[in-house]
Amino acid sequence: MEYLSRNLNDLSNHKQFKYHPKCSRLKITHLSFADDLLMFVEGDPESVHMLQEKFNVFTAASRLLANLSKSAMYFGGVSGMVQNQIQQDLGYSFGELPFRYLGVPLATKKLSIVQWQPLIDRIVAKISSWTSKKLSYAGRVQLVRTVIFGVQAYWAQIFVLPAKVMKIIQAYCRSYIWSGANVITKRALVSWDKVCTPKSAGGLNLVNLKVWNKAAILKMCWDIEQKQDRLWIKWIHSYYIKGQSMEEVRVPAQACWMVRKILGTKEMLHILHNEAVGKKSMIRQAYKQMLGNFSKVEWRNLICCNSARPKAIFTL
Repeated sequence: MEYLSRNLNDLSNHKQFKYHPKCSRLKITHLSFADDLLMFVEGDPESVHMLQEKFNVFTAASRLLANLSKSAMYFGGVSGMVQNQIQQDLGYSFGELPFRYLGVPLATKKLSIVQWQPLIDRIVAKISSWTSKKLSYAGRVQLVRTVIFGVQAYWAQIFVLPAKVMKIIQAYCRSYIWSGANVITKRALVSWDKVCTPKSAGGLNLVNLKVWNKAAILKMCWDIEQKQDRLWIKWIHSYYIKGQSMEEVRVPAQACWMVRKILGTKEMLHILHNEAVGKKSMIRQAYKQMLGNFSKVEWRNLICCNSARPKAIFTL
């Protein structure tokens, strides 16, 4: 991989090589992670041919070949005739955005509900397993608190979840807790807002999806302000912030939906500025502050400091 990196760096310095202007400010020719490689080049046959020649040098030295069945080409602003010519020269198949990487779709635009369906399907699959159907109320709550919310928490730290998607996930979790079914029902013995409050306030301490997602996106905004050594943050600073402080930055109308949402949370950065940087989970700290304060119930010690079985505590 280091050998390929050196060759690609030589390629980027070649006077005849032109790579995409969106990557030119950061001098990006390739991104590598584990055994995956993404290469960027301007969409003309000459540049692509030169890039392929350098990759062939790496192949000859390492005996590592590109897997044609797992490799694809993605174009933007390139005519169909040029695309076909490049495809014939390289032999890779055409790919369509968004493509999935590390389990999540990569796209520059707001994801549609159909593209969010894999997340919903994974949650429903957890609910539909044979072990889940035999759980008590307390067991269902524990499953929702850990496994199911753990599935969506990974996505929530990467994307702004649409309100409709969060409503669907919430409906499945609510129906499962009170009925044990893997379909959405209207049965709800307790208000969901009440269920999401801490135990000391009389709730079940489940995560409020909407507030947690806001806290996760706020953490991303804090990263943009504080961690300017990361590649994607360098890109944000190069194209949108341009040396300004976060207080001075105006959310650009031409930016993609995701960037607008992240920079739109800068007004709440004071929440994280008040927290110590060494905190293990800044998202959780921001979540607690966004959730607000609740009046504690008098019987909270019966719930919080009780060594009885979870089923008995839930009944109580």
